[in-house]
Amino acid sequence: MKILIGVLLAAAVLLLLPLSARLRWNGTLAVWAGIGPLRVKVYDGAARGKKPPPPAGKTPRDRGPSPEKKPGEKLDPSLLRDLAASLPAPLRRLCRRVHISGLAVRALLTGGDAAEAAVRAGRAGAVFYSLYGVLCQVFTVGEPQVLILPDFFREEDNYYIEGIVTLCPAALLAFGAGFVRRFAARQLRRRDTADREEDYGQQSKRPDGGQL
Repeated sequence: MKILIGVLLAAAVLLLLPLSARLRWNGTLAVWAGIGPLRVKVYDGAARGKKPPPPAGKTPRDRGPSPEKKPGEKLDPSLLRDLAASLPAPLRRLCRRVHISGLAVRALLTGGDAAEAAVRAGRAGAVFYSLYGVLCQVFTVGEPQVLILPDFFREEDNYYIEGIVTLCPAALLAFGAGFVRRFAARQLRRRDTADREEDYGQQSKRPDGGQL
């Protein structure tokens, strides 16, 4: 009996400890996975090999000003917001249990000249805050640390993105239980409807087997 109580207590503790994933991108991807305060690195893109240098003559300054994108090629944040609003209510509740914290974004953007670099930095800031608004609509997101600036000295863009995603297993369990409950209730309603239709069909028959 004591062993059973101990197992149940351990399971309850594990359900309450949040699962987490820390992601970092600074040219290569690194991923940490953890439960509660424990976290270990499970993937390190830098250890798999260095990024090859860009070909000669292919840097932004060598290419000159980049061509303007067409309006259709730009990101439409309203579409993402509509997709987020179209999520089913149970899935929206589960997504709200997902917490994104420690979000840090740094982007140093270059260009063929100083004016292009400044324009690219402004557009990148607009895109980020549009995406941040969509994330806040779907998940629970903390205050980000954002630094997006034009860089007039580098030859390549430089990005750094980091964040921690956490979810309590109890929320997953509640979502799964709710899904099973709704699925079972729908199956019971469908079976009841089929039974009533069958009873009605039998009652509508005459004793000699003919139809009314």
